[in-house]
Amino acid sequence: MIMLIPPLRRPVSSAISRVTQWACLGASIRTRETVAQWLGSGPQEIALSDLLQQTAESLRTDYIDYIGKLGVERDSVDWWFSSLSEKIPTISNAFLHICYAAAAVELCRRRKHADTLVLIVENPAVRQAIAAHLRERNEPFVEVHESVVRQLAQTIRDWVEMLARRLYWMGRQTARLITSRALGFSAGVMNGAVAPGGRQWVLLHNCISARYFSAQGEYRDAYFGQLRQELLKRGLHVAVVATVLSHSPYRRILGWLKRSGMAVLVPEAALTLPSLFRWIRSLPLRPPAKRAWPRFRGLDVSDILTAVDRMDWINPRASTVRMISDVVAQWRRHIDLRAFIYTYEGQAWERGYCRALREQYPQASLIGYQHATVSPMWMSHFLSGSEWGKVPFPDRVVTNGRHHYDLLRRNGIPDRVLACGGAIRYGAFESVSRMPDHKTLTPPVIRVLVTLSVLPAQAAELLLVALRAFSDRQMFRVTLKFHPHFPAKRVIREAGIDSFPSHVAIREESVSDLLRDADAVLYTYTAAAIEALAHGVPIVHFACSCDIDLDPLASFDGIRVSTGTAEELREAVLAVTKVSAEAHEARVRRWREVVNLLLPPPDEKTIDLFMPENVR
Repeated sequence: MIMLIPPLRRPVSSAISRVTQWACLGASIRTRETVAQWLGSGPQEIALSDLLQQTAESLRTDYIDYIGKLGVERDSVDWWFSSLSEKIPTISNAFLHICYAAAAVELCRRRKHADTLVLIVENPAVRQAIAAHLRERNEPFVEVHESVVRQLAQTIRDWVEMLARRLYWMGRQTARLITSRALGFSAGVMNGAVAPGGRQWVLLHNCISARYFSAQGEYRDAYFGQLRQELLKRGLHVAVVATVLSHSPYRRILGWLKRSGMAVLVPEAALTLPSLFRWIRSLPLRPPAKRAWPRFRGLDVSDILTAVDRMDWINPRASTVRMISDVVAQWRRHIDLRAFIYTYEGQAWERGYCRALREQYPQASLIGYQHATVSPMWMSHFLSGSEWGKVPFPDRVVTNGRHHYDLLRRNGIPDRVLACGGAIRYGAFESVSRMPDHKTLTPPVIRVLVTLSVLPAQAAELLLVALRAFSDRQMFRVTLKFHPHFPAKRVIREAGIDSFPSHVAIREESVSDLLRDADAVLYTYTAAAIEALAHGVPIVHFACSCDIDLDPLASFDGIRVSTGTAEELREAVLAVTKVSAEAHEARVRRWREVVNLLLPPPDEKTIDLFMPENVR
């Protein structure tokens, strides 16, 4: 017997007497921990980590092609700016939920007929996709639905969230427009002075937060390193397009930018109240209707994709992208443009700029910089062959070295738009491999640095498992480093943690500073792992059971130790910190080979790749 039930106490409790094996399919660690408490120690929980990762790897190429074919069919602004088209795991759960459904189908196939398999499925759309598959195959199963009252309550919550998000979005856009104008910025104003005529500008787009500035308010480019200064040395007129991230101190950051002496354009300052209200009126009031989507690998995924469409209705982020066309049109009235350089990740806002700049500045060169290390599972960077030429795209993508060049080339990005460069974000013209060695071997107290991902499910699961693995305060000292773009309180709440023991501390210093006091680094997905290798600190990877592994180091043999349980995590840390000096020196040499492959040091040739005359 197969049972599909939501993570609710009554249906879970009623199934206890019949459960032989169970698995929880969902991203909430807190929900899974609660379900485990309800079921007790009797039934066997199925470990999903390996199956989920294998499923994701087997489906990724087909999924990229599937989304590409949808793009060819739809080929509209609404589609190219949608979260489905983006394929970003931090924005859209479509691929993760399809992997949940496919993993559940495999669990059902492996099930022994005498056993009762209970699948506790968090998302109703995933549950419906599994049920549709079992129904088509005439498999006997029992499906428990949420009550009508719960479904109605969820519908009301969706409407309330939609209205709240729109009101917040309208208020924030209006406040930013007024604030930027009050501080002296406008469509043709750079740093409080009208942009001089007769100049052709190179615009360097940056998503800016408070971490871009020192304690004294000095600007430090976290993505492009010294690129702006190098372009200025070559006689180009360079201005920074400052997109201030949400939840950042907007007025304070604009004040710092104004005092920086740089030429700065603020997108919100180019908007007008009439154009803002026009975009507000264009927001759809009704939720998208359920439709029949093409099947994916034999699975009916219509409910899953309709749910993603509904999230785009709730969240007005696509409207921010659509407004870019008005911003660029205003720039066209005041400044001439030679090139636009931005960080390449395949996000909707990038497509918004590419599309608008193609219309307003057809002569300008559009250059994307692949600034971060890329995993094959971070699919927003890749395209299918069918959608190439339709999706808004830059003239050139400068990669961090040959490894990323080859990865993008193998996944739909043509050779003619790729250029192999260096890691200007990391090192600022100094080789990463010159960082100091870390030689603290076999310490009396092992200092463990836990670097938590920007992905909430991964961060919460790693936090919970790390606290269990390193509970011995006589043997371990644990430092927690939360991602700067994600609230620590939310991760702690999701993990269900009320307080931390005395040997566990939350620190806010930079990763490079924390590595000086670390014997091992734990991670799921973060660039901090590569930084640790550069410092000579061993890394231990944790493979989540609720999310897809996005680690770019997964394809390198002998670099990381990957674990899936608290016991494995503890044993791995003990093993990597107890090595001889000779063994440590040997592994450091291997680590630095990988670091320089992923993040090769930039040189003058890298700067040449960003020169507008070298693009077309």
